[in-house]
Amino acid sequence: MKRLLLINPATPGFTMWLFPPMALAIQAGAIPADYEVSIVDENIEELSFEADLVAISANTYSIRRAYEISAVFRKRRIPVILGGNHPSILPHEAAHYCDSVVVGDGETVWSKLLLDFENNELRKLYSPGRYSFDQRLGPRRELLSDKYRFSSIETVRGCPYDCDFCSVTRFHGQTCRFKPLDLIDRELKQLRGEVLFLLDDNFIGPGSPARQRTEKVLELFRSHRIRWMGQASVNVADDPSVLKKARESGCLLLFIGFESTNPEVLRALNKKLNYQKGIEFYKDVIRRIHDHGISVMGSFIIGTDFDTKDSIKRLKDFIQESQIDIPNITHLTPYPGTKVYEKLKAERRLFNEQFWLQKPFPLFTFRPRQMTLLELEEATEDLMASFSGIWGNMKTFFSSLKHTRSVRSASYSSAISALSARTMRKQMENLHSTASE
Repeated sequence: MKRLLLINPATPGFTMWLFPPMALAIQAGAIPADYEVSIVDENIEELSFEADLVAISANTYSIRRAYEISAVFRKRRIPVILGGNHPSILPHEAAHYCDSVVVGDGETVWSKLLLDFENNELRKLYSPGRYSFDQRLGPRRELLSDKYRFSSIETVRGCPYDCDFCSVTRFHGQTCRFKPLDLIDRELKQLRGEVLFLLDDNFIGPGSPARQRTEKVLELFRSHRIRWMGQASVNVADDPSVLKKARESGCLLLFIGFESTNPEVLRALNKKLNYQKGIEFYKDVIRRIHDHGISVMGSFIIGTDFDTKDSIKRLKDFIQESQIDIPNITHLTPYPGTKVYEKLKAERRLFNEQFWLQKPFPLFTFRPRQMTLLELEEATEDLMASFSGIWGNMKTFFSSLKHTRSVRSASYSSAISALSARTMRKQMENLHSTASE
């Protein structure tokens, strides 16, 4: 029996050990039974170099490490397949570092690919198209380590929105593919009581039918007595019945992409839903979610062309006034495959058009029009000082407890806030160490 090794490359500086690499477990579920399949996550375990065939799934953060791993295996004459978000968006780049690239959802390609491998006829590129849940495959969770803090599940694939800074629609399309309820139920029966993180980019989806389906998923969660966290847009607060059922189903925390308190930024990034509802709606969103005992982790992007020292100061004030539980601050990173990347590349403003190959991964990839990099760094440090450290974690806990009236939600808020701050601090340390070299 041939050995097929699936690898999740290390992503230094990020808390990737929190979540299992479900993409690999999902792919494993599509591999024929006559292969011995194993999964190695380099974030939590040592990499094994014993295999007949290797497949590596990588995003833009981990692609440099994926290329390094591939080189080691190929020196040993072991064929390597690259897939995932980054290779799918830049297949011609990835092809220089491996034997085959799989573009898009890989579930439907394995039978053909493995037959080609056995006949020594591997093609350089496979484009299987988008997977349909009607094929009724399921992840092989038994291949995953039991060391992760959370379990994960996918109930929806894709996102209806087409934000200029996000590559999800380029990879999955701008439609939502919904997993059948009986398949979700089957997966929930396999879990062992862990806290779940929903992999869905937007667990509600667009329109009334999607919302009704979401309520059925929440009823399933409730029947299995799970606890969970997930991602949603600001419209999650539109319907009190959804929030009520979310809490009853065990929801502890929702990750909301607010992105900015600057209307110009929202418009420039094509964050249509937020722009249409208006920034004044943000506090209502947070309050309504809190009223149902659920914590809020809010994502905010800084370092755009419309940011200034004053606008970032106003963001800091908003975060403090809004009673948000966990602020997740990131710098605008122009991921390949996004409209932001194409715009900056066309304007020749990227410091390095393949910045993902740098070591360490750069915090700043271009200079915003209204700030120097030093001003942006100082503004970032000021933001971080407000929300991190032991006192910041204690403040998060007691503030979240006050607004959600849930010890459990407050505890997870405090823990995740500390991890989020640690990630940003590590990135800032990398920036400083790089600048001093």
